[in-house]
Amino acid sequence: MTSRSTSAKHAPAKHASEKRAPRGRVTYFDWLRGAATIAVVVLHMFNKMLTDHTVAELGVPMVLVWTELQLLLTRWAVPFFLMITGALLLNPARQQSWKKIFRYVFRMICVLLVFCPIYTCMSARGISIAAIVDGLGKAVTQGSWDHLWYVYALIGLYLLTPALSIYVRAATHEQQRSVLLMLAVTTLCIPTFNYATLAGVVNFVWVTSSLFYYLLGSYAHRFLRLDARVRLAGLGSCALAAAGIAFVVCVQYRYPKWLIRPECPLVAAWSLYLFLLAKTHLDGRQAPKPLALTSSLSLAVYLLHPLPLIVLYRRLWWMPYQTLPPVIFELVVLAIVLGVSIPAAMLLKRVPGLRKIL
Repeated sequence: MTSRSTSAKHAPAKHASEKRAPRGRVTYFDWLRGAATIAVVVLHMFNKMLTDHTVAELGVPMVLVWTELQLLLTRWAVPFFLMITGALLLNPARQQSWKKIFRYVFRMICVLLVFCPIYTCMSARGISIAAIVDGLGKAVTQGSWDHLWYVYALIGLYLLTPALSIYVRAATHEQQRSVLLMLAVTTLCIPTFNYATLAGVVNFVWVTSSLFYYLLGSYAHRFLRLDARVRLAGLGSCALAAAGIAFVVCVQYRYPKWLIRPECPLVAAWSLYLFLLAKTHLDGRQAPKPLALTSSLSLAVYLLHPLPLIVLYRRLWWMPYQTLPPVIFELVVLAIVLGVSIPAAMLLKRVPGLRKIL
C-alpha cells in the first residue's frame, strides 16, 4: 500500500539472485500485497467478534480456532505492507528527493482528509456539516477509526526515508543487522514482555515496530535468503505462539491479543519466514489476475473494507457466526466484504481526484 509501489520506478536495484518480470516488477511483491490485502479483511472479520464478545460468550473452541487462524493467516499482513514499502523506497540505487517525499506525504494527508469524514458520517448514520467538520478534526488528532494508524505510520516513515536512505547506502551488511537486532529488542521484545507481564520494563528507545519492519523489508529483500535457520526460526516461532494462544484461551479463558500483535517477536519471525518463502518461490512468477487486481487496489480496499463490516455487524445486527455453520460463516462474510470493497475501490479509482490518492 505504497504510492505507486508496484510500478517500475519503485523497483529495487537488480540483484543477481532475482528474476525479473516484464516492466521491472518485483513479482513476489504483487503476491504478498494481494494476499496481505485479503488477510487484513479476514483479520478484522475475526477481530470484531473477538473484541466484542468474551470467551464464555463465543465458546473456547471458536475463540481458539479464530485466534490460531489469525496467527497463521492474517497477522503477517501489516508487516508485509511495511516490509514491501521499505524494500521499494529504501532502494540504495534510488535518490529520495524531498519533492517525492512530500508528494507521498501529501497523498496520505489527502487520504485522511477524505476518509476520516466518511467514517464519521458512517458512525453518525448520516451526512451533515457537523459530522464532516468533526471528521476533519479527527484526521488531525488521530481520533478516527483504529485501522487508520497505518496511514499515520506511513507519513512518519516517508518523512524518515531520506535519512534512512543515506543510512542504507552507507551502512554495511553487519551494521544494518546490528541496528535491526537493537530495534527488535526495543520495539518487539520489551513491549511484548510488558504486555504479557504488566512489568513496565523501561524502554529507552521510543520508536514503534513500524520502523523495524520498514528497515527489515529492505534488508531481507537485499541480503536474506530462505535457509535452514530462517525456516527453524519462522516455523518454531509460529509453533510457540500457537502453543501460547492455546494456553491463554483454554486455561486462562482470555483473548491473547499480545501474542498476535505485530509487535510480538514471534509474529515478526513468522512474517519474515513467509516473506522469504515468497521471495524464494514466487519471484519471477506473475500473480494470478484476481490477486494482481487486489494488489493494485490494496490501499483502497484497506480503507473501504471496514464499511461493509460495520453495516453487517452494527447496522443490520447480523451475527453470522450464530446463524451459519463454521467455515461457511467465514467464507460468506469474506465474500460479502470483498464483493463490496473491490468493486467500490475500482469505481473510486476512476474518479479523477481520488485516482491520484488511491
